[in-house]
Amino acid sequence: MSNAAFMTSELYLIVGAIGAVAVVYAFMKSRLGAGIFQNGNDLSKELTQASSENALLEFIVRNASDGLLIQDVEGHIEWANPAYSRISGYSLEEIKGRKPQEFILAKDVQLTQQEIEEFRYDIDSGQLETLESVRNVRKSGEEFYNQLSFSVARFDDESEPKVVVIARDVTDQVQREQKLAESEERNRELAEVDSLTKLPNRMKLTGFIEELVWSAKRANSNVGLLHIDLDHFKNINDAMGHAAGDWALIKAAEILQNVADKSGMAGRFGGDEFLLVIPHTSDFETLEGIALRILEAMRSPLTWGDNVYVSSCSIGIAMSDVQTTSAAQLIRHADVALYEAKNAGRQNFACFDQEMGAKLNRKLDLSSRIVSAIANGEFEVELQPQYCLTKRQVHGFEALLRWRHPTFGMIYPNEFLPLADQTGSMVLLDETARNCALDSLVKIHDAGAKDVAVSINVSAVTLKNPGFVGQMKQSVRDRGLQNSSVTIEVLETTFLDDGSGNTLSTISELQDAGFNVELDDFGMGYAGLSHLTKVSTQGIKIDRSMIKNILNDEPTFVIVRAVIKLCEELDINVVAEGVETAAQAIRLKGAGCKILQGFGVAKPMSLEDAINWLDDVSVSPVVSELASSDDKFDKLRQQLKQLM
Repeated sequence: MSNAAFMTSELYLIVGAIGAVAVVYAFMKSRLGAGIFQNGNDLSKELTQASSENALLEFIVRNASDGLLIQDVEGHIEWANPAYSRISGYSLEEIKGRKPQEFILAKDVQLTQQEIEEFRYDIDSGQLETLESVRNVRKSGEEFYNQLSFSVARFDDESEPKVVVIARDVTDQVQREQKLAESEERNRELAEVDSLTKLPNRMKLTGFIEELVWSAKRANSNVGLLHIDLDHFKNINDAMGHAAGDWALIKAAEILQNVADKSGMAGRFGGDEFLLVIPHTSDFETLEGIALRILEAMRSPLTWGDNVYVSSCSIGIAMSDVQTTSAAQLIRHADVALYEAKNAGRQNFACFDQEMGAKLNRKLDLSSRIVSAIANGEFEVELQPQYCLTKRQVHGFEALLRWRHPTFGMIYPNEFLPLADQTGSMVLLDETARNCALDSLVKIHDAGAKDVAVSINVSAVTLKNPGFVGQMKQSVRDRGLQNSSVTIEVLETTFLDDGSGNTLSTISELQDAGFNVELDDFGMGYAGLSHLTKVSTQGIKIDRSMIKNILNDEPTFVIVRAVIKLCEELDINVVAEGVETAAQAIRLKGAGCKILQGFGVAKPMSLEDAINWLDDVSVSPVVSELASSDDKFDKLRQQLKQLM
């Protein structure tokens, strides 16, 4: 009931209380005649006085738009005003002496004859002080909503009290409220149901899990959660179109709905991810059984037109415990387990455990601290040398960013870079790496190694920043360095996500400004050679995954040698990453590679160690072996000259 309706109803209650005496007066006068007021008793005087004072109220009562009834305590109607007859359709003569329950109740709530006969108002219980709306039926058979309020008229001479009923037709109001409620329900369903799969959406799922988590804590039970992700779903969209992708999602939803049945709730969490919630779970074994059923069902071939696609999925499983306090926490646990399942090769499941929990806590701690760590100067660079075979000297250093965490110690990029990307801190982290690298180069030059360069890794996010090139030039200029002594390393994968072309534009600007640009991790499974036709770079870095096999896998060496030869013809420098042995170095030198980098040359080191290392490069096992090999070759060449 609306506030307005309630306030109006309260007003009628007040009017009923005030006018009850007047109504009873009118009723008794019409029934018993004026003589009752001429016997001199107290009641006669009071009613005579009430007659004068409430004449206006009596007029209002008889002409009110709301119906008025006077009943005895057993419910028999003794009087009704014209408005009640208009509302109910019954005249006073038709209903006088009867109880309303006999003629006005809807069929589905009608009372038995015995119940009607036994009915009696309990005027001392306080129940008559409440307002109620009931569904009634007019004489014509039409249903309507009747809002009823009650007052009790009592007399000083201990005469039986009368019940005054005010009846108001609120059908229009109730119907409006019902339509509004139906509209709100439809809107709620639209807001909580995924339009494609018709499953509960993220909002509905989250609310449902939240309720289950709290009820499970109170009942000392558990909630099971399966996070399902369709493997390589993008391939369906790319190969067969988005309509096929939508169809695959619908089929997946049907499978999950069948598995959930009545024991849980399946919903679409977003994209190609689904959640299956299992209340009252006792162990992981039960959840693993459900996961196996899902994996098996998902492997069924899907036919779309002339195409047949075999789908699969990965599943992360989590279960609440006494320490689980929210839906977000349980979902996060399932998500961590899903990540482990994907890392294990997909098409399987993983259960969240304490080890994963420790990893998650570490991840959350690092994520929350990364910005403050930058401000506190916890990031630094280590320098790994790059050795030039033709000049037999150090070409430069790659600046590798490290996080010296006060609790966890040294943290490496493979752990903190994804967190920086997720927290939107990548540009700030790139700026830190740039400043540390350039500061290190200044000190190396001050130590006497003026020809040494530095390589800086730059993320795709920073490369798309329109102000990046200007910032680079300013940073180099402020330190008195030359742009040509700085190389920007760009991941090969960066070009795959460069739909706007901003990366290519930035690379072009860097080269125009005199910076060198190298393509990093070349050959990691992407169309590397095609990238050489799209962008002009000064060099490429062949990934360590290829270098490590050049001694025991001839096809790999043939490919590496061909890449080196091609780059030589294109006037592109080649850096071989991951060189660990002199044998690898000698074979790469024979293939025409000019620059080596890897543990065989030297491990990444601090600035102080790098300056000291420059004073005695021969400590490098690879450099020492190459020098010895070169000396032997020089002696042999001299001997041949003498013989000639």
